[in-house]
Amino acid sequence: MKENARVLDATASYRSMWKTKKSEGVLWIDIEPEIELAPDIVMDCTNTDFEDGRFHTIFFDPPHNYGHTKNTGVHQTPSRKIQKEKWGNTGAYYGFDRYHNKAELLSFIHKAQEEFKRILADDGILWFKWGELRITLDALLPIFKDWVLMTRFEVAYRGEVKGCRTWWVALMKVQSLR
Repeated sequence: MKENARVLDATASYRSMWKTKKSEGVLWIDIEPEIELAPDIVMDCTNTDFEDGRFHTIFFDPPHNYGHTKNTGVHQTPSRKIQKEKWGNTGAYYGFDRYHNKAELLSFIHKAQEEFKRILADDGILWFKWGELRITLDALLPIFKDWVLMTRFEVAYRGEVKGCRTWWVALMKVQSLR
């Protein structure tokens, strides 16, 4: 599927950051099979079947929180009304119930970035989005060792949780030693 796609959205979910929701150049994967815009492939981003060095750019927007008790474990996108009832004012499912504690979330992020190193071309770019709900970006960046930090910038979103800073970070894969 999409053999020529060189951009991977590894946690596609709602594709909310994308102006174009369909493209032959972008491969959207997600572990959730029943989201509004179905992923091209239902797949765990920590363990993919992609060949080494397949992608030039990867986007990664993991859950930014853990142990969220409002979520019921339903991993799908129900109606907006039901979402709001279950998950509050954000009215959206963000996977906060997937990881019961900080260690589980950090383990997921670590495994994902290790897989991204394998499937990203040398000098490829990983775009990583992080919202500081409970873990600061500075506390999280050490997980991304063996990457070159290219840029980081803070962004603001409507409806953002008060006091929560949200960042986009670009990391370059260090060229493999041959």
